[in-house]
Amino acid sequence: MPSIEERLAKHPFLKGVSGPNILMLAEDTVPMVFQPGETMFHQGQKAHYLFLVEKGTIEVGLLRKDKNGPVIITHVGKGGSLGWSWAFAPFKWKFDARAQTRVETLALDGKPVMAKLGRYPLLGYEFMRQMALSLSQGLEATRHQLVKIHHRVPEVEREILYFPSPIV
Repeated sequence: MPSIEERLAKHPFLKGVSGPNILMLAEDTVPMVFQPGETMFHQGQKAHYLFLVEKGTIEVGLLRKDKNGPVIITHVGKGGSLGWSWAFAPFKWKFDARAQTRVETLALDGKPVMAKLGRYPLLGYEFMRQMALSLSQGLEATRHQLVKIHHRVPEVEREILYFPSPIV
């Protein structure tokens, strides 16, 4: 079984992060597994983790249980990342996330990671460069989805976008 360091180094979100910085991040990373249908977090709850998805698919949206049912915004799968809410005040989840299939993640604990980003400038730069790329991809996918909806593409032709890092 590969070590957490090896698993982090292989994850696309950390592409370009140097070996010594991967080792520092590994100190604050725990593997987490979620079963199909299990809620990972709810909108408004305190955000603690950045999840790096190794296997499985996660539904992200407003997963309410009312007459309107859930509103799925996107799905996150293998190689994706989920959750930037831990990095920015007020440190609360903006959406809900639920495992659609069995999901295996590496969960980076936000508080100690953020402290290290401030203490070690190279780590901070490498990590935030990846975070910015992730956010940019998420915004682009959201824009793409809004354009499709605005142009009233028939439901049959609409596709659910899978992108590496939704805005959560």
